[in-house]
Amino acid sequence: MNQIKANLPAFILFLLEAAVGILLLVNPIGFTSAIIRAIGIGMAAGGAIWSIKYFRTPVREAAATGMLFCGIISMLLGLFLITKTEWLITTMTILIAIYAVMILVLGILKLQWTVDLIRMKRDKWGVSGVSAMIAILFGALLLINPFKTTEFIWKLAGAALLAQAFFDIAALILCPRIVAEAEQEKSEKKEKKEKEKEGETV
Repeated sequence: MNQIKANLPAFILFLLEAAVGILLLVNPIGFTSAIIRAIGIGMAAGGAIWSIKYFRTPVREAAATGMLFCGIISMLLGLFLITKTEWLITTMTILIAIYAVMILVLGILKLQWTVDLIRMKRDKWGVSGVSAMIAILFGALLLINPFKTTEFIWKLAGAALLAQAFFDIAALILCPRIVAEAEQEKSEKKEKKEKEKEGETV
């Protein structure tokens, strides 16, 4: 529990990683469609707000900001994402590239953690290392994309994220991390200062 508390942001990231992996495995098309539509709705709503704000802002100030231009462009892009979601999924490989880059970045980050553990001479650094290798290999595979169907490649991305999340959580529990040690040291220093203050008071 102390390891999880000390590394809470990382633990939350790993849980999100697992959730995305499960969603991509269960329904890759539906999950990706939902993300695209959510972005589209946000862009359309933001564009509408900017456009309304333009007409409520004094003329000179509004002219300097370009809010109307940004608002209209944002609304058009938002509507395009909402109405052309299926077309984007079937024709654009950019979404796969985004997933691949995300997995690669996570892999490189975990590689840094693994090297940290090796330099600290931890026994169980291999757990973190496996997760890093999975991320790097799958990320590279997704970027090369030798597969024919986008649904399969998204399921592959989901499997990669889920496997990483499993090893990441295991590594977080089994391998003492720098953050945890820093928190412990900080806590010990705090206790020491409190005792010193109590001694001075007495």
